[in-house]
Amino acid sequence: MHGMLRAFMDDIRLSVFAKGTSLMHARDNHDDYVTVTEAATLLRVAPSTVRRWIREGDVSAYRLGQRRIGLRRGDLVALITPVRAQAKEPATLTRDEHPEKRRLTPEQRQRGLAALERMTALSDEIMAERGGKPFSPSWELLNEARDERSRQLG
Repeated sequence: MHGMLRAFMDDIRLSVFAKGTSLMHARDNHDDYVTVTEAATLLRVAPSTVRRWIREGDVSAYRLGQRRIGLRRGDLVALITPVRAQAKEPATLTRDEHPEKRRLTPEQRQRGLAALERMTALSDEIMAERGGKPFSPSWELLNEARDERSRQLG
């Protein structure tokens, strides 16, 4: 993957485009400029994306004449950055691996158990009020609500 990225960056750094692609040179011939469309082709994005980057200040653009906009190739290279730094260890964990386990303090454990007891008591209270009848599954309630709304609109 890094070889592909490196080759891609080298393509952008080249001062000569492939056959059939135009190239604009600065007056002093030290900086190569490309059009918005050429930049989009090189970066494999839509021209509107390049224009948005210009508008948002992510890349500098230069007016070349009255209507033409140019971007420096070096500025395009600066847009290419790694998504994240290379990790020395695998970034993903397998199902058997666990991140660093942190034990609860005795106080945290007591608070958690007390919360569970309160939740169980509330659940028992609600079930007693309902005469031991559990709530309907949510899909049934959603279907009933949709049917009612269809009757109202129909």
